[in-house]
Amino acid sequence: MKPLTVRAHLSFGIAQAAPWGIALDGLLASELWARQKASCREQGQEYVRAMERDDPPDLDLPLARCTPPDGPWHWAATCALPDQDSGRVDVHTWTGRVDARALEQVSTGLPKTVSDRQGRFRARRMPLLVTPCASVTWHAVGDPTAIHELLEPVVSIGKKRSTGEGHVLRWEVQLAEDLDEFTAGHLHPDGTLGRPCPQTCRDRAGAEVVDGGLGRAGIRPPYMHPARQHQLALPALLSS
Repeated sequence: MKPLTVRAHLSFGIAQAAPWGIALDGLLASELWARQKASCREQGQEYVRAMERDDPPDLDLPLARCTPPDGPWHWAATCALPDQDSGRVDVHTWTGRVDARALEQVSTGLPKTVSDRQGRFRARRMPLLVTPCASVTWHAVGDPTAIHELLEPVVSIGKKRSTGEGHVLRWEVQLAEDLDEFTAGHLHPDGTLGRPCPQTCRDRAGAEVVDGGLGRAGIRPPYMHPARQHQLALPALLSS
């Protein structure tokens, strides 16, 4: 396990749901879950999603663990930081409308008219916030070979991947010999707090380190599961 810099080179930017970037441990965990799901289907076994379990298991990620004396443990990896103009946001638009022919194939009966102006089948035109950048960077402490092997099949990241957002041109995993393990596991390249972490880790980072305040957030994958939610120091906001 060594301090690393992980970089995704992008086509034109990334659409992110949170006011901070995508967590590297979440990306790695999603790839492992996808492999487990495929393996279960091949063997004819039932696959239970992590979000449907009362106590989801922790996968064996190729990352070091940070185990503070006071607070939940987390993986030593940050969230993504855009390498160019991280505070800028462009507004793209996505649209959606019902395929009438598909409805005919899956329904036993349809009304004479399916309205595209109201109801559950109405047409949608929604804004999408996109950070325009050529690359995003994570810090981490882990196994560079195993991390690159997991990330190599990932061709897009962020929201609305099916419409071309967040397309990854290539992955780059390099040793960061100038970083100590705490910095690589907690801070962005610009020195701000890079991941949700317990107050113990926040205090160790130093009062001069910029963060996003205190709030309830996930500590490790699956981040949205109630069992993973804690009161944590939040990463520095991209829009700040």
